Amino acid sequence: MARQGAIKRVFPGGNTGVGFHSFYDYIIEPDARRIMVIKGGPGVGKSTFMHAIGEAMVERGFDVEYMHCSSDNGSLDGVVVPEIGVAMIDGTAPHVVDPKNPGCVDEIIHLGDFWDESKMRAHKAEIMECNREVGRFFARAYRFLRAAKTIHDDWEAANIEGMNSAAANKKAVAVLDQIFARKKVVRMTARVGKERHLFASAITPDGPLNYLETVVGPMPTKYIIQGEPGTGKSTLVGKVAATAVEHGYDVEIYHCALDPGKVEHLIIPRLGVAVVTSAEPHIYPADETDLVIDMNECLSRKVVEKYADVVAFDREEFARLFDRAVSFIARAKKTHDKMESYYVPNMDFATVGALREKTLARILAYAGEVRKVV
Repeated sequence: MARQGAIKRVFPGGNTGVGFHSFYDYIIEPDARRIMVIKGGPGVGKSTFMHAIGEAMVERGFDVEYMHCSSDNGSLDGVVVPEIGVAMIDGTAPHVVDPKNPGCVDEIIHLGDFWDESKMRAHKAEIMECNREVGRFFARAYRFLRAAKTIHDDWEAANIEGMNSAAANKKAVAVLDQIFARKKVVRMTARVGKERHLFASAITPDGPLNYLETVVGPMPTKYIIQGEPGTGKSTLVGKVAATAVEHGYDVEIYHCALDPGKVEHLIIPRLGVAVVTSAEPHIYPADETDLVIDMNECLSRKVVEKYADVVAFDREEFARLFDRAVSFIARAKKTHDKMESYYVPNMDFATVGALREKTLARILAYAGEVRKVV
């Protein structure tokens, strides 16, 4: 039986404490073989179009990356087939994507060509009001996420005061030594490694969601970083990432869903190494082969006791604000679903399906340039 391809699930954008944050520029290199930008309104079948082609490529043995939508975790914002350098990307708001190199790399596939415009116009007022309401719900969600981030910053500050920086640095040096020096893989070259930035987790209508296992699971060596907020987890991961890039290794850097300025997870594909932050809300269970680094060991017990009431308040207040934000993201999705109901009955999905099969055939032709496809 032929091998099926592996699926990696990530988020190219996220609902964060600083608003919607996009890493769409990192979905695929701009000089890819082909980038197909899918346009069209809600409910026209963009996600279904991409998912069906992704499944077909997996069945043919190609590894595929599914780019999930943080505002509707059941939908896709993109599909990438890395081996052949092909991507399909949802190019609609809030992550508007337009061709950068039209014709030679990028093209637009407009599913709006297959709707009945006259019937759509009959619901113009309802569609526009749904759009406005979705915008209002997201604005409220982002205000609550911003407030939650502020409380989380205070929680971190309490722990930072009790951190033994020398002990934290010692742990970082030990990790760097194990990854680079002891394995004798350091290769100082003129080439600087490439960075790819994405999210492995997201704040969705269903709350926090992560696909960590699909990202770090295949890596044979895992360093699991544990610790309370403010204990230097992101700093440690960042140091490993910077060292890898300096030595010419390409890296995948996965950012915090609440604060995209912080890094949480790192993959160094060439070394088969993953550095994983395991902390709420994305606990990653370590097994006997994983190397666990507990940053709480660098915390002063005296300072922890001093700020116990502050941390308890921050923990409770953060959860309250975070849950309120999620409730508004969920209401935005519900309204968006209502807006889709005005599009779905007025789409010619048979023609969309025919276009999908034609597009798959084109992608398989690209694949044939790389390897023989059965």
